[in-house]
Amino acid sequence: MEMKMKKSLILLSVAIAMTGMVGCKPTEKNYQAAYDVAKKKRQASDALDAELGIPSGGLINTDGPMLHVVHGDSVYVKVDRVRMLESSSGKLQQYNVAVGSYKMNTNCVAQVEDLCSKGYSAFGVMNADRVYYVIAGSFPTLEEAAAFDTLFQRKERGQVYPGLNGKPVIIMRP
Repeated sequence: MEMKMKKSLILLSVAIAMTGMVGCKPTEKNYQAAYDVAKKKRQASDALDAELGIPSGGLINTDGPMLHVVHGDSVYVKVDRVRMLESSSGKLQQYNVAVGSYKMNTNCVAQVEDLCSKGYSAFGVMNADRVYYVIAGSFPTLEEAAAFDTLFQRKERGQVYPGLNGKPVIIMRP
């Protein structure tokens, strides 16, 4: 009886294993659906890159600021859609020198007030991810923004740039 039970148990185990292997078999339809989703995401990403003037191919990290050299000075530039805060006054132009980045509006406003008391025409902006930037200067050209960036760093030695990895970032509006 024990021998018959062992054979039955082995046959049952083999049958279950075979059913599992056949039941989990991926189909061409599943592969095609996954491919189509990935292709749509890639096309959307490529379209945005083309709109922003960024070369495609995935070789450039577009998450953070990119280093640019302007008249011998190195500046960080980040493309971001930002808008003025309601509490801010100032003129938002194409190139904006950010000297602080916060997750809370209160901190942004405090740094704006501090810079205004030092004579800067500072104001606050916010992007779609609710990141608040303190803008110390806003300019129509990258060259003007880079010159201000360099001057600001010389005048404000020891300045901390919260959320910006130790250096101002020029926010370029798309």
